[in-house]
Amino acid sequence: MALEDLEVNVGGTSIKGVWIAIVITFGSTIGGGIWTASQFFAQLNEQSEAVVEATAKADALIARFEDLKEQSNTRLQGMDVSLSNMEQAISTADVENLQGKLSELGTNLEQIMKSQAELLDIRDRIAGAEKTVSESEIKVNAKLESLDSIDVRLKRFERDMDDVWTAIDALNPLGGG
Repeated sequence: MALEDLEVNVGGTSIKGVWIAIVITFGSTIGGGIWTASQFFAQLNEQSEAVVEATAKADALIARFEDLKEQSNTRLQGMDVSLSNMEQAISTADVENLQGKLSELGTNLEQIMKSQAELLDIRDRIAGAEKTVSESEIKVNAKLESLDSIDVRLKRFERDMDDVWTAIDALNPLGGG
């Protein structure tokens, strides 16, 4: 069965298959065009809404930017005052002469280090002298104890000598005492 042989009766009118194909083709083309136009207008509407929303956000951002700009200007003015105060403090503190003072301080520190080295040497010598004095004191005490022992022995010897002389005097026929 071919399209030319097809025939449809609608309300007493006979329509050939070729005309049906032409009407369906035109109908589908018009329907496709309407659908495409509908999609285009829907996208256009979405884009319009997005533009409105973006414009509202942009307005909010502009207002926020202005607030930030004012805050930044206020902070910058405060920083300018702080910098001015710092510059004044630096000039008052005479920072330009600080290098000379630091050099003088370095020289003083070197002298202190030399003096400290001398003091450490003196401390070591004093410690050595204290050690020698302690050793000498121990020797002197030992000698004093030895002398005490000799003194006791000499007193005993003297007493023995006195006893010997007393005995000799007692034995003396010439009568010594």
